[in-house]
Amino acid sequence: MSVTTQAFCKTMPLTGDSGETFEAAASHELKSPSANQAMDALEDTLIAQKHAFESEGFADYRSRIERLNTLYRLIDDHADELAEALNQDFGCRARAETEIAEIIGSLSSIRYLMRKLKRFMKPEKRRISIWFQPAKGKVEFRPLGVIGVMAPWNYSLHLTIAPLAAALAAGNRVMVKMSELTPQTSGVLKRLVNGAFPQDVIAIFDGGVEVAQSFSKLPFNHLLFTGSTRVGIEIAKAAAQNLTPVTLELSGKSPVVVGKYFDVEEAARRLVWGKSFNAGQTCVAPDYVFVPKEKLLEFTRAARAAAKQYYPDGVDTPSYTSIINKAHCQRVHALLEDAKVKGAEVLPLLDTDHEHLLSVNKIAPTLVLQPSEACRVFDEEIFGPVLPVFVYEELSEVIRQIRQNPDPLALYMFSHHQAEIDFLTRRVNAGNVAINDTLLEYLQNDLPFGGVGQSGMGKYHGKEGFEAFSNKQATLVQRGVGSFTGTKLLYPPYGKLSQWMMRLLRLMP
Repeated sequence: MSVTTQAFCKTMPLTGDSGETFEAAASHELKSPSANQAMDALEDTLIAQKHAFESEGFADYRSRIERLNTLYRLIDDHADELAEALNQDFGCRARAETEIAEIIGSLSSIRYLMRKLKRFMKPEKRRISIWFQPAKGKVEFRPLGVIGVMAPWNYSLHLTIAPLAAALAAGNRVMVKMSELTPQTSGVLKRLVNGAFPQDVIAIFDGGVEVAQSFSKLPFNHLLFTGSTRVGIEIAKAAAQNLTPVTLELSGKSPVVVGKYFDVEEAARRLVWGKSFNAGQTCVAPDYVFVPKEKLLEFTRAARAAAKQYYPDGVDTPSYTSIINKAHCQRVHALLEDAKVKGAEVLPLLDTDHEHLLSVNKIAPTLVLQPSEACRVFDEEIFGPVLPVFVYEELSEVIRQIRQNPDPLALYMFSHHQAEIDFLTRRVNAGNVAINDTLLEYLQNDLPFGGVGQSGMGKYHGKEGFEAFSNKQATLVQRGVGSFTGTKLLYPPYGKLSQWMMRLLRLMP
C-alpha cells in the first residue's frame, strides 16, 4: 500500500526503498557481492521450497492448521517486541494503531482462516449434464506450490502476515520480501519466523531495490505485490517472463462524498480519524472529499474540533504517528507549499510549529480547501494526513471529477439515502466501497479486498485469499454401471442415434 498513482509517477522517478529507481536496477547486472549473495539465497530458497512441496505432496488439513497455529502463537507471544520494532522504524508509531492494524489485524486474519479452513478445503459439487450421466463433477482446491509475497512499509507486519497466512491455509510454501524502510520490524519477524519454521516452509528476506527486482523475477507459482501502481506494472512485467500469475494490491486516490442530508459534523469526525490513522499512510485512506457547498464552513470547524479532541497535545500526542522518514515528510510538505503558492487555502487542524514538525517527521492533519487543477494535490496521491476539500451542488459534478482519476481502491460515501448512494456507487467503479465510515472495509476478514484497473488486480482476504493461492482443479468422475455410460451413445460409428443425441445436446443449457 504505497504512494504513487499514475499521475504522480509522471512527475516523480519510480524508486525502491533505497531511493534507486526500479528501472535503474533492472538495467544493470547485480555486481556487488552482497547483491549476488542475496540473489543466490533467493534462488536456493526457492529450489528448496519447491523440492519440499513436491516431497510432501498436498498438505493435509492437520499440517495446515499446525502451521497457522504456530504463526498465530508467534505473533501473539511477541506482540510487544513487534510493536516496539514498528515504533522504532516510524520514530513514533501510535501503539493503539499498531495494536489495531498490525497485531489484532494479523491475529484475526489467522483465526478466521483456522476457523473456516475445513469448509474452504471441502470440494465443491458441480453439475454434470444429464447426457453424460452417471458421471459426477467437483472442484477441488489444490495448493499451487511456492507463493511470493512482496510487502510494503506502511503496515509491514499485517501486510506480510495476512497474505502469508492465506498462502499457508491453501497448503503452500511462502517466500516474503519485506521493505528496507522498516528494518527493525523485518529483522524481528525474520528472527522469529526462522526460529519457528524451516526455511523450506517460510523464508523472509529484506534488502533494497536490487533484492526486490531479483525477487520479482523468480518463477513463483503465484506472486502477490502490495505497493504503487507504477511499480506494480514493473512487477507484472517481471512475473510475465515466467508466466507467474500475480495479485497486485495497488492504490490511487480514494474519494469521499458527504451526502446533502448527512450530519456533516459526524462525517468530519469519522473522516479525520480515517485520514489521521497512521498519519494518512494507508492505501485506503480518504484522499479527497466533496461536501455540499453550503456546509463547507461547518465541515472545517467540525474537522478542527475532531482533531483537537483526538490529539489534545497536538502532534506530540503519543497516539499521533510520524511519517515514515524525512524524505516522505518533505514530499508531503512540498505538496502543501505547492497548494499555498497556487492560491489554495491550507488549514492545519492542530496548532503547529514548522521546525518542530520537521524535526520529528510529523505533519498535522491539514485541509486544503478547493485546490485548483494546477495544484499537485489535485491529482497526486497524497499518502499523508492532508485532505483536499471540494464543494458541490449536484452529485453529477462529483462524478465528473472523480472520473478524472483512474478507478480508486476505495470509495466512501456518507449518506442515509439509498437514492444518493445508488447514484454514486452505480457510476463510480472502485475496488471497495464503505458507506458512512472509512478504512473499516479493509479490516473485515470475510470481505474480499483488492483494486480494479489502475488500483489493482485480483482479490484476497477471506475465502478469496484462500482461492487466490489455490488451483481450482476441476474433476469429472465417470461412474457408469458395468460397461455402460451415457457418453458411449456418442461413440463412432455415428449413426442415427448419435445424430439424434447431438441435436438434443445443441438444445441443452
